[in-house]
Amino acid sequence: MINWTTRAQYAASLMLCVSMLGCTTMQVDTAPSDRFADKRYQSFSWRAEVPTGVPESMESLYRLSTTVREVVATALQKKGYRYEQSGGDFVVSYAFGARLEGGTNNMAPDFGPTSSVINRSPDPAVMDNAYALSGPREVASLMLSFEDGENLAPVWSASISQVVENQNQPDLDKVRRKLEPGVARALRVLPDAPTR
Repeated sequence: MINWTTRAQYAASLMLCVSMLGCTTMQVDTAPSDRFADKRYQSFSWRAEVPTGVPESMESLYRLSTTVREVVATALQKKGYRYEQSGGDFVVSYAFGARLEGGTNNMAPDFGPTSSVINRSPDPAVMDNAYALSGPREVASLMLSFEDGENLAPVWSASISQVVENQNQPDLDKVRRKLEPGVARALRVLPDAPTR
């Protein structure tokens, strides 16, 4: 006879583990939202416009910046804030960052005459993966800053960080898919726009 209670507990535990593992790939840090909530903002603007006519060498940064704006604006509009080209109750600015994190000594192990591997030859692919994964990882960050529209005093900030998987060939669709839940998690602490 099947014990449904045990199976339900097992399934719940499995789902919890999967969701915890999914959350560990992205780190979201937010400032307290008290100052932002006290102001009862209803509209937002961007602190600076995206420049037009960028050179080809800056094209990928322009496209990334446009993607970030679309994701943040959509998330804010879902919370009831309306976009104004200028003169919003609060202004949004953002910055990109990158850092190296973790890793071990990047030197290859010494398989000298005193070391031995019994009945085994090292697999080159496994060794390459071990070297690649043991080194420092690049972590990309997006820092959001909300400032009061009248005096530009900071009222809220957030940082969204993720390990960079393929820095040589960035895929903007993949960036968008990863950025959307990160921005939603960051904005979760903010109140919805008040209705007048």
